[in-house]
Amino acid sequence: MEINHLLKRKKIILPERRRKLYYIGFIKFIAMIKIIKWHVISWNEKPIDYGARMCEILFISSGFLVGYNYYSHPMPTTYESSIKYVYKHLRSFYPLEMINTLYGFYLYKGKSFNLTEIEILISNLLLIKSWSRFSKLASCFNGISWFLSALIFCYFLSPILLKAIEKRKSSLVLFFLVGAIRISIEEFINKGALNMFDVHFHRGPIIRLLEFFLGLLMIPTYFTLKSKINKIENNKSIKIIFTFIQIFLIICSYYLMLYYNNILSRCYFVIIFCIFIFISGYDYGYLSDFISNRIFQNIISCQMEMYLIQNTTNNIINTISNHLNWHISLNTEIEFLIKLIIIFIVGFFYKKFAKEEFSKYFDFFIFKIKKFIFD
Repeated sequence: MEINHLLKRKKIILPERRRKLYYIGFIKFIAMIKIIKWHVISWNEKPIDYGARMCEILFISSGFLVGYNYYSHPMPTTYESSIKYVYKHLRSFYPLEMINTLYGFYLYKGKSFNLTEIEILISNLLLIKSWSRFSKLASCFNGISWFLSALIFCYFLSPILLKAIEKRKSSLVLFFLVGAIRISIEEFINKGALNMFDVHFHRGPIIRLLEFFLGLLMIPTYFTLKSKINKIENNKSIKIIFTFIQIFLIICSYYLMLYYNNILSRCYFVIIFCIFIFISGYDYGYLSDFISNRIFQNIISCQMEMYLIQNTTNNIINTISNHLNWHISLNTEIEFLIKLIIIFIVGFFYKKFAKEEFSKYFDFFIFKIKKFIFD
């Protein structure tokens, strides 16, 4: 494989981009905020498990967007194609992941699990923690690196998974089959009948791959219906209807999470969120027009940076507060809002002024490794 091509920065294998799905981008931004709130607030009594629900939305929507971008323009089903696609994403977030991990390694030691501190550090840097059967290992040094580990696994298999959406009927059959597998695995685990699946369920890359794949499998049906709706998308009545649908979807999803949190298993929420993402992909409402505003897009564009920097920033805030004896009793929502603003500022400035420079250093580092090994 020619590594020099791998290190080209601009659109290595990406086909001509389709119109951006602004509303799904907005949903992902809201999901990131809810996850951040779940992590940075010291809860006296935890409410709905927003963290788990939002992760399900993020993996489903990620699969949906990969399918959306590459439908009818699939990547070659090759090892090289998988490596290139992974690298395109890896170079964007890995430098920040490494900064967070090293910060956690030096300041927040974790449990050993018969591993040395260096071995746990290596598991972080290699993004393999999500494969561990020890759930608490995923929280050592950098508690969110499991997410990146599972997501990279999904991206690596994307060229193969895209073959499944070449035909609409087969993709529909596969959607119901994969959905049934996702539900069955969880039900069997809950009933103690699937001990072979002895990994931490929330962070398991196989489970997350199934959710990612479900999002991707909806794409052929999505485009079939979209071709019919496109003819009337600029009709004012249609835009008003879709605006109400967009607002209703958020209210309905919140209601289901609020009242069925302890009734429905998470696998059924996965199916609900598939419907949510599928309908949200029809980006025709006035809410979508508002979200597409350039200022709003600049705000939500740093969502991944906010997600990656949340724990480190929160730890620094708490450390400074304790050092200065700032023990002010604040309302939970006010405390979260203050921390969210700080996390946003840090994430925004990193993306604006540091991200590309760190990515270049990462490119240089990989190039040196390649040269050392192959030359």
